[in-house]
Amino acid sequence: MALPASTFWNHQRCRRHSWWLLLVLALLLYLPGTGTIPLMDRDEPRFAHATVEMMQRGTWTIPWFNGAYRFDKPPLTYWWMRLHYALLGVNELAARLHSVAAVYLTALVVAGMARRLTQEPRAGLLAGAAWLTSLQSLVHGRLCVADMPMILLVALACRALLELLTKVPSRRWGGWFWCLWLSLGAGFLAKGPVAWFVPALTLLLWRWVLWKKPLPWQRLQVLPGLGIALTMVAAWGVPALIETNGAFWQTGMGEHVVKRGTAVFNGRKFVPGYYLLTSWLSLFPWMGFALPVWRSLRANWSAQTSFLAAWFLAPQIIFFFYATQLPHYVMPGYPAFIVLLAWAWWQRTPDHAAELPGAAKWLPLALSGLVLAGWGLVAAVPIPNAGLRTLLSSALLALTCVLLLGGFVAGALWKHGMTARNTALVGLTLLLTSASLSFLGRQLLATSIPVQVAAEIGTIKPDMTFHGCGYTEPSLVFYTDHPWLFTDDLSSAKALLQKSGPEAVVMLRREWTLDRWFKSLLGTAPKGQTAKDNTALVDQLKPESSSTQTLTLEGFNMARFSWAEVQLFVRR
Repeated sequence: MALPASTFWNHQRCRRHSWWLLLVLALLLYLPGTGTIPLMDRDEPRFAHATVEMMQRGTWTIPWFNGAYRFDKPPLTYWWMRLHYALLGVNELAARLHSVAAVYLTALVVAGMARRLTQEPRAGLLAGAAWLTSLQSLVHGRLCVADMPMILLVALACRALLELLTKVPSRRWGGWFWCLWLSLGAGFLAKGPVAWFVPALTLLLWRWVLWKKPLPWQRLQVLPGLGIALTMVAAWGVPALIETNGAFWQTGMGEHVVKRGTAVFNGRKFVPGYYLLTSWLSLFPWMGFALPVWRSLRANWSAQTSFLAAWFLAPQIIFFFYATQLPHYVMPGYPAFIVLLAWAWWQRTPDHAAELPGAAKWLPLALSGLVLAGWGLVAAVPIPNAGLRTLLSSALLALTCVLLLGGFVAGALWKHGMTARNTALVGLTLLLTSASLSFLGRQLLATSIPVQVAAEIGTIKPDMTFHGCGYTEPSLVFYTDHPWLFTDDLSSAKALLQKSGPEAVVMLRREWTLDRWFKSLLGTAPKGQTAKDNTALVDQLKPESSSTQTLTLEGFNMARFSWAEVQLFVRR
């Protein structure tokens, strides 16, 4: 469907300017707060400081954290982060910049696919904007983890598969051949075999379930291509296995891939159909257009659209029975939905363009209602600390702006297209969102206990020992750039304080959580016991040395969504 001639962003403008418009959108959405929000426990500081320890040890093969091997992920993310550390220094922005770059590059990939499918640059611009404004992209596009680079490489591999199998390549060893196999090799180095499982299952679903027609498999040149990808993996993997006597494979694959699929990690409960439910939130507001996408698929079933459907379903099937469940596990399939959304938007009739689909109407209203309920909760709950109340209010303000931005962009584009008026309104909402995220970042930094601990300790002597008793957050390692010994046994602190020599000991005094508060209301926890309280035990500790400094610090723990109070003992 061609848009009216009065549309502000016409065909030619989008063709010339879409790449930098998406770049501006990414910078305004993903940079504010990214350099000020403290690293969120537990994975972020482990990734961030593992790169630091690799640099300190002069190794490119084996990640280390807190003086021990870290076998969780292959090294590509550490390598990428290392480049940013070299350019910007060791800080939160440099640690997360690889995810910001990857989420923008993924937007260019989905924009290119949508433009190819529709032969319309405006559909490509919509696809890129939809990817950047999806709720889960906004979360993982600013985290110091390996997911966004892996998603980028899966998207490149799937784009290459579609090009090779639906369009006759101009050369036998052309660009899409190299794009496919280099992406698969780098994808394994980003997050392991899932980067191969998703494209492989996509092909199987496409060929034998959804499209059911013969495919020109010879265009993939599997044997030489697989040799290229395996050579990339082996160039790192063989030295890593030799150096660790095979432990990298046993732990990295055995525990972090196989065991996570058969046993629930971190106390989570297995919920059948979990990802079908969480996708509605992860793809907010764009999942509200699921019905038009389905209608468009049925009306325009082709080799390209069936491939995209297979791509979206592949991660859902892979992780459906996976024991450890996290919302972002199925994100490698989300770019396919975004491209299908752009296709449905371009194929919509004037009647369909006149009004929003039902889900796109009630989902933003329902989420806005939850936000309003959150504001009411902050006002009504007897929150024990004024700092926590202010922080929660700032978080709700940022969430409100994000929801308004996503809902407005979705509604405006579906009904009217990119008129000059809508462009101005989206720009204003985008600036408000950027400002709220920046403000939230500064507040989180001011309430971070690890940041406060590092500031109070100051200059660190090489022979100084650090101990965390009851408070074992990995961010302490990153912000002090020093190894820590962690234990949940608070009684061990007494012996630690009697030792001689420079040391720092952090003990958990109290911890207030919303979870405990809700349990108290529901009667599943004793009334009034909304906090873990070790005050009596901590107050009994009296350092024998008069040179030991004693401080009480408090702040927000993002990993546990709690407000904690700790006791810091420092002997220099």
